Amino acid sequence: MGVNILNNDLEPEANAEQKKQDGVVTVVLTADNHLGYTGFGQHPRKREEHQQRLRHAFQQATDFAIAQGVDLFIQAGDLFDTTTPDERDRSFVASRLAQLKQAGIQAFALGGVHDTPNMSAASQSLSGVSSPAPQASYESLGALHYFPPVLQNASQQLEPVIVDVRGTTVGLCGLGVLAGQDGDPLADLDLHVSLEIERAAIPILVLHAPIEGLTAGSSLLDARALARRDSMRKQPFFHYILAGYHHNYSYTHVGQVDVVVAGATQYIDFNNLDFNSLDAGTPDQAPGFVFLGLAADGVRWCNHVSVDSLSMHRLVIQTAELWPAGQSAEPSAHPTEMILERLSPLCSDGTLVQLCLEGELTRSAYHQLDLNQIRRYGEEHCFALAIDDSALSLLPEEQQETLSPDTGERLSLREELANLADELIAAATDGHEQQALRFTKEELLLAIDDTKNA
Repeated sequence: MGVNILNNDLEPEANAEQKKQDGVVTVVLTADNHLGYTGFGQHPRKREEHQQRLRHAFQQATDFAIAQGVDLFIQAGDLFDTTTPDERDRSFVASRLAQLKQAGIQAFALGGVHDTPNMSAASQSLSGVSSPAPQASYESLGALHYFPPVLQNASQQLEPVIVDVRGTTVGLCGLGVLAGQDGDPLADLDLHVSLEIERAAIPILVLHAPIEGLTAGSSLLDARALARRDSMRKQPFFHYILAGYHHNYSYTHVGQVDVVVAGATQYIDFNNLDFNSLDAGTPDQAPGFVFLGLAADGVRWCNHVSVDSLSMHRLVIQTAELWPAGQSAEPSAHPTEMILERLSPLCSDGTLVQLCLEGELTRSAYHQLDLNQIRRYGEEHCFALAIDDSALSLLPEEQQETLSPDTGERLSLREELANLADELIAAATDGHEQQALRFTKEELLLAIDDTKNA
């Protein structure tokens, strides 16, 4: 099946059947499956292959749950990458949930930032009702229990679902942040949790939110909404927090609370990845899901199970490597060819590669980089190539020669700006982005002309 189990120095699950008789509840936790993701700007064939990989990874989680005969299957947000998944992904999930139900496994799901419709009061007042989450249809069929989103500052309570697993009561609540939400979703949790949770021997909070200490390199949402460790430590209800949102697996103790982050089941982007760990083969960074044994007195085992996935590499090149001191005007080798030579060992049909260009350079040196050629090379030699030039900076005008790389003639500011804009337009892969760049170019050129005529 292509799975690899990483034990976290807890008791192995070899005698899982015996443990289940001793009050241990077995769980498969998955999150951030992002079915339907269309990123990386891939060729349609590769985009379709990546979506197949996303489905296959989720299937590996459900197949594992059925093979192990677990008690609970929990999906902690962003099952889909959109609030309107296509019929193929909807049907695929329906068939997997049906198999879980047939195997006697109870399934629970929480909405994520990507697959939860806008539930703001403003949006509901305009339309009267909000569109249903895609997971809601599965609940209506009895295939899972879906925890609906909670509006920020709402007074509604988190009503737990209480299930009996061989005489052990398990209580589950779900809480997730929404796009645009700010603050700590766990603040004042005691005002919103029904006291019915207190009768559960194993109280679980399923959470989809940025967690303090795990936010480096994450999205803008992290700066606004943040589940703080102090709030986790002080809340009196939940012994276990099973979380999604972060794409790396982690298992930590916060006071008396065990916090397990499932991690994504496939690589979605290059954020939040420690490439030193990836290169060292650290399995925590690998996509996968989590196999848990939970009891009233603590975690018996917590195993990260990696799944089949693309490999990921990052190549960082400093401008000083391409234009050594004193050779910026006439490098010994063409910078584009030097980059391609460095990329070659990392590229294969099963790799995602990020090229990061960093440092200062003159505008004439920038024009020597053929980014389109590098992108074409990536399309031909690896699954996907992303170029990050956000750390490139152009030297101030007084420190660079503003000469045309072809003729050596000095360029006017207007000509230089037009050339740079044309290069950015040519490099853009999205039609809307190209249109926006053309509009911006025309506006800037008009502003320069107006300044000259003033």
